[in-house]
Amino acid sequence: MKILIVDGYNVIHKIKYLSDIADRNLKEARDEVTKLANEYRRKVGGISGVYVVFDGQSRFRDLDIARPKEQIFSETGMGDKKIIETIRKYLHKGSLIVVSDDNYVRNNARAYKASLLQPIGLIRK
Repeated sequence: MKILIVDGYNVIHKIKYLSDIADRNLKEARDEVTKLANEYRRKVGGISGVYVVFDGQSRFRDLDIARPKEQIFSETGMGDKKIIETIRKYLHKGSLIVVSDDNYVRNNARAYKASLLQPIGLIRK
């Protein structure tokens, strides 16, 4: 089995149409990148889980906001660390595919033997 872990805001800022959506409505952009990740899962096959990690704002963490189960939010400024934490959490559940072009995230993902995918790879498959 494979697990797909996506650096949400990194993808939003690297894909023009997602960035344009974010300029209008950040929630819609988050939902769109989550939709892209799930479409990638469907196209590739063999992916048992999708997790899209976003850098959150701690002051909003207690709000009861309905959001897709695939979306994970970090504490303020802890997005990259939350991605690495998510990699560690799912490391033994299958092979990992990490979508990001952030050097810190990519280097850590390599250390955990994850496969890497550039953000544009989500829409080119």
